[in-house]
Amino acid sequence: MPAKKYSINWENDEPVSFEVDGVVYKSLDHIPSEADREKLTAMWDGSLDQQFEKELRDFDEEFKKDWEAHKKTSIKAEKLILGVFTGVAVLMLLIATVSSASAILKMSREESATGRVVQIIERREYINEQDRIIEDYYYPVVEFVSQDGRPHAIQVTEGSSAPSHEVGDEVTVLYNPEHPLEARIQSFGSSALMWILPGITGILGLAFLGGVIAVRKLMPSTEDSQNELA
Repeated sequence: MPAKKYSINWENDEPVSFEVDGVVYKSLDHIPSEADREKLTAMWDGSLDQQFEKELRDFDEEFKKDWEAHKKTSIKAEKLILGVFTGVAVLMLLIATVSSASAILKMSREESATGRVVQIIERREYINEQDRIIEDYYYPVVEFVSQDGRPHAIQVTEGSSAPSHEVGDEVTVLYNPEHPLEARIQSFGSSALMWILPGITGILGLAFLGGVIAVRKLMPSTEDSQNELA
């Protein structure tokens, strides 16, 4: 006795009819033979398993593509950010180097002279314009004679909230012999002011550079990233 032929007709991934030796049935319930129903049910279950496996493979492939695209985008973004941070670090260190050289050159050119405080100028200045907070600052005026014998009087540019000198005080004046009015009273504060810009930019530059080095060590190499994407 020849084997029966079974088939399932599909439409939009749904079974719409079943055939047994060319006889079409709209539903499994309409098939009179229980053996035929079991055969077609097994075929239906097998088709569903195959369909599920195909959808799972398709999902896995799509996920891998999305993950690869995400990895490539992330690597590009990380490289861009590291490039920006590296540029900032180099710029900060360059500013620190130039300003340090300028401060050293200025200090090396300075000459000293004995001066005397002849006046204290009091100014009211805003320390917080938004809240209109005002504080008094005191600026000494110093007279000194440069090495060429010429007298000069300068108002110190560094003020203080409390008078740091009194009229008549004798002080040491450091000045540029080519421009004697570029002078300052010798003190720790006046010297420290010259190193504010080099200090701030140097610290920021080293911080950015240290961050870049640390991140580069933690990041996988380009070769490793490509192997992960392969």
